[in-house]
Amino acid sequence: MEIRQSIIVRGGLAMGSIVLLALLSMISAVLTAKSAQGDADAINLAGSLRMQSYRIATRLQDTQSTGSQHIENVQEEIVQFEQRLTQLWQTGPIASVTDDPIRHRLNSIASAWRDTLHPLLISATGDASLSPVYLQQVDAFVSQLDQFVKQLAENTETKIQRLRLIQGVILLLTLALILVALYQLHTRVVVPLRNLVWLARTARGGNLSVRARHVGSDELGVLGNAFNLMAADLSALYASLEERVAQQTEALQISNRSLELLYQTARQLNDPVLSAASYSSLLTEIEKLTGQGSIKLCLTDAATRQATQAFSTQTPDVPWPWLCQRLQCHTCLGDGATHTLTVNQEFFSIPIREHERQFGVLIVRAPALSTTAAWQIPLLETVARNIAAALRANELADNQRRLALLEERAVIARELHDSLAQSLSYLKIQVSRLRLLPEQSKPMTVPHDIAAELRDGLNQAYRQLRELIATFRLKMEHSRLEDSLSETVREFSHRGQLPIGLNHSGWHSSLNPNEQIHVMQIIREALNNAVKHAHAQAIDIQLRSTESGEAIIEITDDGVGLPVATARDNHFGLHIMRERARHLGGVLSLHSQPDTGVCVRLSFIPAASRIASSRLSEASHG
Repeated sequence: MEIRQSIIVRGGLAMGSIVLLALLSMISAVLTAKSAQGDADAINLAGSLRMQSYRIATRLQDTQSTGSQHIENVQEEIVQFEQRLTQLWQTGPIASVTDDPIRHRLNSIASAWRDTLHPLLISATGDASLSPVYLQQVDAFVSQLDQFVKQLAENTETKIQRLRLIQGVILLLTLALILVALYQLHTRVVVPLRNLVWLARTARGGNLSVRARHVGSDELGVLGNAFNLMAADLSALYASLEERVAQQTEALQISNRSLELLYQTARQLNDPVLSAASYSSLLTEIEKLTGQGSIKLCLTDAATRQATQAFSTQTPDVPWPWLCQRLQCHTCLGDGATHTLTVNQEFFSIPIREHERQFGVLIVRAPALSTTAAWQIPLLETVARNIAAALRANELADNQRRLALLEERAVIARELHDSLAQSLSYLKIQVSRLRLLPEQSKPMTVPHDIAAELRDGLNQAYRQLRELIATFRLKMEHSRLEDSLSETVREFSHRGQLPIGLNHSGWHSSLNPNEQIHVMQIIREALNNAVKHAHAQAIDIQLRSTESGEAIIEITDDGVGLPVATARDNHFGLHIMRERARHLGGVLSLHSQPDTGVCVRLSFIPAASRIASSRLSEASHG
């Protein structure tokens, strides 16, 4: 709103008017003082002329002076009289205007002196008989001077009276302006301000029905109008505030119920195995938190699209749609989207779907679809997706367990084939040779040799069997290879009563559980050979990683070393160790000289390093 009657402007006008009146008062005083300047001198000079006239008369009657001296005294008094008369013409009260009464009176006095008294005095100085004539004329002349002095005094008094009148008028006008300004201040400022303060306090107390009385085009009027608009807006806002608060409260309650439902479903679905009790508890939670009538969970076969399992919380007296009794599952499954099942929209189906795989449906019973809140269907769809994700995760976990079991069986079969089966095959050949000896009539030394080989083979097979049993019983209780290896070092150090050093300061490779088991078996086989066969006094194990991600493990002992030629490749378990190195995608090498010890070196690139290297390569090419 535009400010047209500004309080500041009106206050400025009042102050300016008061200042202007004060200036007029001062100017009038200055002008009066200036106009009255010289009035006192004029009165004094007029009074001295009157006295000088009598002095001249006294000099004329002086009989003691001689003739020349008497004339000089009279002439001296005449000169003084004319000087004072001339000074009187030069004072301020004598205006230059010809029709001025004071100037006219002074002209009369000057004419009487010039035309009558002065010639008479010149004649009386020579003729003493003329002195009485002068004395007669002096009284009339002095009377004129008295009238002149009186006129001067009246003129001065007139100026003072005029100044008093001006000052009084200005004072009255100033008082009137002050009263008007105070009234305007009270009515236009004080009262509106008090009203606005009261309005603010009342509005602070919650009463927004009050309105400002002072509304206009000045500042406080604009402020009052703005307050009225604000109060009206706040009243309208507060009128709908309770409704909005109720809506927000309901929304928060819905959010809390949704979060609680999602939490409960996630907790229920977190079980490794989802049983009928888990599904029933889950459906109970869904019914409790959504307020639906009853819910049924149907799990279907992906190939036949027929129900394989059904779970529900309904009571026996609650009827379900005819389609569930006739096993028409395609009606519930539909095209994989939420849809109604009956004409009256009492039942609707929500798919349990994960990507392209549909595991089943949630059939929800409500009095009517219209009574189901808008937030409930998306929430139930989210719960259905969570159920599908849990079912998918269980399938993947079952597949992983099945693959792990198959892989473990393959490992066991491979280990038996590469170790025990080979030894048993060798023993079978030796037994066949032993059966053919009676027919061939061989010397007695041959059976003894075969028997020795059978004994060695049996010992080797027994040792391999124990190693396999130890391998299958091996547990990796730590996530890091270094921690598991520390326990192995303590075990072999205690068994062989010799110091075993372990240095892994340069090791920063990350191994998966399968890699850790193969590495541990290779290290244990090398430690077992060093303790049993090499007769070592000290063993040192070093783990380190290269910048390219390669893992290197070295087991060094100070024993007798390997013989120049080994009878069989599987002697000292070397074949199994090399087979494990090949499974790791690495290389196992042995460095030994007789009586200088053995250094077993395993080098390979862990799977984690290969994946990181391939990703880095793809990023650089991309």
